[in-house]
Amino acid sequence: MSATMEKCFRIAVLGAKKVGKTCLITQILKRGFREKYDPTIETMFRYDIHTSENKYTKLEILDTAGDFEYPDLLREAVKTSHAFALVFDLDNAMQTFREIEALRQLILEEKREQVPIIVVGNKSDLIQEDTIDNKVIDAIVSIDWGCTYLTTSAKCDVNVSDVYSTVCKELNIVVEPKAAVSDACKEAKNQTVKPTRRISLRKRRFSVKSF
Repeated sequence: MSATMEKCFRIAVLGAKKVGKTCLITQILKRGFREKYDPTIETMFRYDIHTSENKYTKLEILDTAGDFEYPDLLREAVKTSHAFALVFDLDNAMQTFREIEALRQLILEEKREQVPIIVVGNKSDLIQEDTIDNKVIDAIVSIDWGCTYLTTSAKCDVNVSDVYSTVCKELNIVVEPKAAVSDACKEAKNQTVKPTRRISLRKRRFSVKSF
């Protein structure tokens, strides 16, 4: 008997360039860590979360370009997503966190209803987590914004699974006890499309990778 899809959610992963958005996603999907930086325009990762023996929820993870380089793509990503992971670089905290503040404001402006926002400080392997900057950011996100704040290291695979479990919790996805992300992973069907020039929303192309 084939499984039935219950729901489909889209998660947009946003943040400045080189903060580790793609590396974080590939670690969540148990695909390892890539040392080489390869700029992303827009890539969709898709996989199924088994919620019971014969039901599943489809999760789409949208990996986006850094900064506000492609505003049309950014606004469309915000409009079509159900939840957001805002990623910044703990080793360059104040500068990359300012991008997070601007992205959060854009989400609040574009979305009419309240949506889950998870803030992720990546590259924890490069800093001491009790720095003043990190404590200030923790207070802003947790107290002022009322959002979940996580620190991770995509390179060392530290707390990466917490991002996955938090996304599921925020979206009320009840994962089957025996299910794991790796259980749903399959080989990617195609390669990422990365245009070398700016593109309009109408002419955009992006890849879809199924796991």
